[in-house]
Amino acid sequence: MKLNFIFVVFELIFIIRCDEIEDRCNFLDSKLQPNTFRLLSKAIVPDKVGKVKGDAGKIGVIGGSIEYTGAPYFSAITSLKVGGDLAYIITTDSAAYVIKTYSPDLIVYPYLSPKYASKISALLPKMDVVIIGPGLGREPDTIQLISDIIQDCRRLKKPLVIDADGIFAISKNTSLIKDYPCPGVIMTPNLREANRLMESVSENDSNWYNYWGNCVAVLVKGDKDHFYSNMTSYSWIATGGGSTRRVGGQGDILSGALGTFYHWALNKELCKHESQTQLAQSVAAYAAAKITRTSNYKAYLIHGQSMLASDMINQIHTAFESTFSLGLISSSVSDCNNMNTNITYI
Repeated sequence: MKLNFIFVVFELIFIIRCDEIEDRCNFLDSKLQPNTFRLLSKAIVPDKVGKVKGDAGKIGVIGGSIEYTGAPYFSAITSLKVGGDLAYIITTDSAAYVIKTYSPDLIVYPYLSPKYASKISALLPKMDVVIIGPGLGREPDTIQLISDIIQDCRRLKKPLVIDADGIFAISKNTSLIKDYPCPGVIMTPNLREANRLMESVSENDSNWYNYWGNCVAVLVKGDKDHFYSNMTSYSWIATGGGSTRRVGGQGDILSGALGTFYHWALNKELCKHESQTQLAQSVAAYAAAKITRTSNYKAYLIHGQSMLASDMINQIHTAFESTFSLGLISSSVSDCNNMNTNITYI
């Protein structure tokens, strides 16, 4: 079987031919090269010609609370801004109507309560990827409800992105995603959250991220982004881009981008190989880290220390163009041409 991969990079077209798609995976298993990462990131972007609403991704965000209404908004709106078609938010009654005022583009359900558990279960099958955690809070009833939702998602084999207080829930009950079935889970902790996860598994285990099984990966966010896959050849460290500005909402932006890219990468079937889930996770995480770092960098150039997460949202389009190199790149993106996200390997 012949397979052609066509990548559009600026105005050049690269065609990579493989006699067998498995051969490509075997090559990648040896180590993903930085340029291969960039090409695969471009490859996951779907061709939308002839498609219908929803084909490019229906992303669910479960989170939000009376204190935190911005986090689920940033996650959901980013999932749309990078190219997803529909974004659902399941949140508390106290947060839902506030979030509705932020954007008419989001579908918001005030169901994040144990009394609406059956309504949540009925919504999950609609979603291609479920993001759990942005702005969730740590109320005991909420954490228990999240545990039940994860069990529903496990039964449905629903891809998960777990962030923020969703990670807190995992640290309190590590068995929740133990041996979660493919297409799996990607957790996105910051350094503090990663330390909490590590301590909950084994304080002295250098391979703590392998605890949950073959289909669970971890992207640790920080000055350098560390991606840990159960298949070590797909693990990497990304540097470059970003800024010294640390502001709430950046992680939520990454989770939303990752939700859409995860769906794309799984749908693209980058290889027919037992490691295709791990490859999809690695490529989706790279693309999400790259676009978040680029958005941060570009927003910081404009706003400096006044930069907010909402300023990053406004840079997603140009960050997407420079990350995926689609179409004609405007001269305003030229600053990012010198800002490479560099990959090294763990």
